[in-house]
Amino acid sequence: MRMISFFFCVFLLASCWPKKPYLEQQYKKVLGWIPVYGADTAYKKLTYHASPKPMTKAGKIYVMGTTIYQNDIGKGIHVIDNSTPSSARRTAFLELPGNTEMAVKGNIMYANNYNDLVLIDLNNATKPVVIKRLVNMFASYNAQKPYAWQAPPDSGYYECPRFYNDSIIVKWVKDSVYQSCYKF
Repeated sequence: MRMISFFFCVFLLASCWPKKPYLEQQYKKVLGWIPVYGADTAYKKLTYHASPKPMTKAGKIYVMGTTIYQNDIGKGIHVIDNSTPSSARRTAFLELPGNTEMAVKGNIMYANNYNDLVLIDLNNATKPVVIKRLVNMFASYNAQKPYAWQAPPDSGYYECPRFYNDSIIVKWVKDSVYQSCYKF
């Protein structure tokens, strides 16, 4: 009986011995991407720039008369004057963060602004106006493909994004992350 009591006490004391945190036991930290969140109200707005901006990530194109609208994934929409097709030129930029899709019917442009559907009146080309915003029309979180419009800039490890009702991912920064995170 004394032997059993002795082993029980040794086992009890050994279980209290300090150990490395669970993640440090199994996973090492590696260089990866960490999402930076911002308040969604600050990034859910339309801004018109009368001067053209450089294209960063070309997307879909829509032609309306002599005007071409070209999507710049995650940034907004370029306005291109195509009155002389041999010398089409960018004339303006509609800054609409988180934008990946657009369509035009009549003089109304339908575009996404992160997970909202925005209806933009194009009657006055130099002063586009948001006439309606349908909030949360697009699912913004999918565990397999989170934040499709704002994925990390390069492949590698990244911290899994979290879903918040009042904020969105506005950029990614390089830092150390646990190796357990997904690799894309």
